[in-house]
Amino acid sequence: MPNNIFEQYPYFLNSNGFYEVIPPKSNNDIEKIIQLSSPIIIENKFLDPSTGVEKLVITDGKNIERIEASDILTSFKLPGLIKYGFNINERYIKSLSYALQSMRQSLPLSKLYTGVGVLQSDDEGMVISLDKPYFSKEIEQSQANEIICETHYDLQPKGTFKGWWEMYLKQVKGNLLLELAVVFAASSLVTAFLKTRHEVEFAGTIFSFMGNSSTGKSTAAALAVSIAGNPNKGTETLFRSWNGTRNAIEGYLQHNVGVPLSFDELSSATFSKITELLYSISEGQGRQRANIHGEVKAPKNWGTSIISTSEYSIFNDAAKNVGLNVRTIEVSE
Repeated sequence: MPNNIFEQYPYFLNSNGFYEVIPPKSNNDIEKIIQLSSPIIIENKFLDPSTGVEKLVITDGKNIERIEASDILTSFKLPGLIKYGFNINERYIKSLSYALQSMRQSLPLSKLYTGVGVLQSDDEGMVISLDKPYFSKEIEQSQANEIICETHYDLQPKGTFKGWWEMYLKQVKGNLLLELAVVFAASSLVTAFLKTRHEVEFAGTIFSFMGNSSTGKSTAAALAVSIAGNPNKGTETLFRSWNGTRNAIEGYLQHNVGVPLSFDELSSATFSKITELLYSISEGQGRQRANIHGEVKAPKNWGTSIISTSEYSIFNDAAKNVGLNVRTIEVSE
């Protein structure tokens, strides 16, 4: 019999599902156990800082994970979890609703940290948000259990470090430019850490790989960010194209404090005033904007290393921008 994950009579949850114990109604009756659903586990609850809405992290204990507002636990909305792979016995939907709300009630309210990299905690400690949260010694284990981190990047490890290291020794070591690519990316987290310790005062560096087509610039950029997460081009990966709006690129950078990112082919950028954006990126702060009421919105902030590829020098349009020259390192083939 599997061990119970949660138990509050007459309900209990184990790795096989959520159950309700039905006591005998008469002397001739026997106790019954009915299954309410497949495993539905509420791992955390937290307040969304942008809306004030309580949200839940809901999993099946294996490969399904959803973040939903707490009202998903109402009997009216619970069947909506079926489309994500959960099985629900709708005949007993009210019992399941009550059981899950009891489970939710038993959890402490977690602290939500939005972003990746080196994040300063509310106390003296430090949270490093990567594929999972890592904590400095100032944060006690009891506090760590109540901290969750939200990120929009794919940072889950694929394969093994041993496999990556063997690839590095065979195909990277001895090639100075490829070795530099890895060092540039690794510098991102180190710089972010030093900044939180007030050892350095700059937000990040742009590393530009310049050269003709098919010279391996994009491969080097992908290698660089592979130390931190998914190096393939995609919506949640660490490798993107410069072909996007300024607002979209700033949104992609927002809350990143130490995870390296690659942007491919600067010549594909369609926005004007490229130099202004590059300076903004290296400074770690987006353009100030107003909302529909004319009030100034808080600017987007970040602080990380950016690897850029281009067929021409990143300084072509930046000769008069001394600040960008100081914050950029360019490597040509």
